[in-house]
Amino acid sequence: MPLVEARMKQGWWNTDHATDLFSWVALAFMAWFAVLFAAERILNDASYFLLCMVDGDGFFVNQGRWIMPLSQWSAVMGIKAGLSMTTLITLYSLGSVIVATSAFLFVRYVLKDQRAGLAVVGTQLIGVGHAVFCPVFEFYYAAPLLVACLALLKTDRLRPLPRNLLFATLLFLVLSAHFLAMIVAVMVLVAVGIHRQRRLALVALTVLSLHAIIRANVLSAYELRAINSLWIRLDGLGSTWIFRPGRLIGHLEHAVSVYPDVVLLSLLFAVAVVKARSWYPLVVLVGGLFVLYVLQSFYFPDGTHSVYREFVDYPFAVWVVIMPWVLWPRELAGGTRWRRVLCVAMALRCLLWVLLAPTYVARVEWMRDQIAAAHEQGIRRGLVTELPAFITPCWGKVEVAPLNAMEVMLFSAEAGPSHTVALVPAHDPSMDMNAFEMDFEEKLRAENVPLIWTSTSPYFDLPPEAFRYLR
Repeated sequence: MPLVEARMKQGWWNTDHATDLFSWVALAFMAWFAVLFAAERILNDASYFLLCMVDGDGFFVNQGRWIMPLSQWSAVMGIKAGLSMTTLITLYSLGSVIVATSAFLFVRYVLKDQRAGLAVVGTQLIGVGHAVFCPVFEFYYAAPLLVACLALLKTDRLRPLPRNLLFATLLFLVLSAHFLAMIVAVMVLVAVGIHRQRRLALVALTVLSLHAIIRANVLSAYELRAINSLWIRLDGLGSTWIFRPGRLIGHLEHAVSVYPDVVLLSLLFAVAVVKARSWYPLVVLVGGLFVLYVLQSFYFPDGTHSVYREFVDYPFAVWVVIMPWVLWPRELAGGTRWRRVLCVAMALRCLLWVLLAPTYVARVEWMRDQIAAAHEQGIRRGLVTELPAFITPCWGKVEVAPLNAMEVMLFSAEAGPSHTVALVPAHDPSMDMNAFEMDFEEKLRAENVPLIWTSTSPYFDLPPEAFRYLR
């Protein structure tokens, strides 16, 4: 059939060109957003990581998560080149976009797998709202690499040796990203039947064993607390409390109101496989969601929506995007509809980011005003007692902490090292200042936060003067 006739029959929407165009538009939007809202995207952990990178003049790897340099190399190059702090913040904000785009280029144009390319883009948008303003969750970088691993399982475009080496490298990075990433990766590999490819199965088992040995010897105190919390809740509450009707209803309400795209994509896939009496994909989909729900409930039972809540919920979105891609037979009806809904959901997520942005912009502007006030009052290290509330007007009503000392240090350094200030929230104006300073520095050291007033970085010049209250 001629190409024109095929397009008329299928509709331009269903052509390869349309899918590629949508994927590129989505990636371009992500890059534009990362540049325009770069300052807003160094929220919380992002500011901590960037501060450590600038202070240490290089990569920062935390808790044995060796995937982190993939998102840091552009900012590190900027640090080595002595670029401005504003440029470093922008380069760091682009880190996650660079990883996703690189994975897309590899699976789409090297492995020639268009559906994998769409899956890469889908993992970056589906289920992601507030968390886009803190794009440092290592699973965000691991998800595109996991898609690339699965594409390598299907391809015959690479020779066995380079394919095995690349598969091993990518899988190790995915496993090192996060405990939840490891769980999802193992479940996906089992679901797609990696055991049928003996060489790659042996490679995967070797990488998994090596990773387990390494992790067992480098677990941080934070990770040990997280693992212990699973057993504490299991011992204290039992194994049935997570299935109580009230809790299930609460989680369902939260899922429908905050993750309608994840819910709808799951239902479309489930309905299609039920109609076709294809029970294996259905069992895999539901079984994976069940495992993630159990682990999530014991690890982080708090149902209040937040940026961190989206980190914990992200594996559900990855599972729902990847499973139909790898288990949906091309001949099974409904695949085209599912991809259409996927594209519409991604577009709506992009719109959501824009709707959420004003709250985060207002928060950064307020911090910049506090920096200006500190300079006017001759304060280099200040305490702020009046803190406004920044609550997003929609989509979960997330309340964002107004003041973060690490963000303030980075923002103030944009005007040059001599303009660096440190501002810390103070909730008790009557506290003893000497005791506060000792306790504050002790907490920073415990969390491995650089003490900027003792830093040798050319980006900071902050004398260790006494803390004063900002008027």
